[in-house]
Amino acid sequence: MNRYGYSIFCDDIRNEAGGKLSFIGCYNGVIFISGRFPLVLPKLCVHTHILSPASQPFGSIAVRCYLPGDEEPFFEEPVETPEHHDQTELVANLKTDTGAPLFIVAATSLIFTPLELRSSGLMRVRAVIDSGQEIRLGSLRIEHAA
Repeated sequence: MNRYGYSIFCDDIRNEAGGKLSFIGCYNGVIFISGRFPLVLPKLCVHTHILSPASQPFGSIAVRCYLPGDEEPFFEEPVETPEHHDQTELVANLKTDTGAPLFIVAATSLIFTPLELRSSGLMRVRAVIDSGQEIRLGSLRIEHAA
């Protein structure tokens, strides 16, 4: 099994009672923008999940976001991970009689307010794990509304 991840792009992320998250105004791969570039979105949120097989605990994780046309990230944030032995111990206490593979999951919510967009194209989200391996977490196509 390999490490992988995904992102949810939306207008807002709300913390609800009981530890639930609500994603408001989710985008399905594309956001249509009215107006001319460059422009400013008042808010855009990205929630990421990064999964690793239980046999490969995380050492470090940094999430990077790239705007359309940029080779360098406009945002980078470390994701706090438990110590290696704590991750291993957590997985050791799970039931394994289901036959399902065991994964360690790291998640974070990113809130960009405001977000300046200079052009259309792909907003890309990546995770750099253990200062080396890069994992694609998804992208959002930013298009001018016709």
